[in-house]
Amino acid sequence: MNSDTSLSISVIIAILGCFVGLAGWIRGRDTRIINDSEWKGMVNAKLDMAIGLRKDHDELQDRHNQHSERIGRVEESTKAAHRRIDAIENKKQ
Repeated sequence: MNSDTSLSISVIIAILGCFVGLAGWIRGRDTRIINDSEWKGMVNAKLDMAIGLRKDHDELQDRHNQHSERIGRVEESTKAAHRRIDAIENKKQ
């Protein structure tokens, strides 16, 4: 085997090594991209769920405030009705 043949074989092996290394790097990069995409998808889903829970909480808080106001009005109306009933009972006696 002469030196030209050895040099040619060495260059071919080096080029093949570069292609194998490049293929491994591309595969690893694709795997990282897939894993990052899955992670981002899970995070986005959890954020959407948290935002939905916040909206539900705000709606419940508004309903609670409305009920509190209505209960206050009903209590005042009941007090007025009791005063009128007491006044009617006092007139009968």
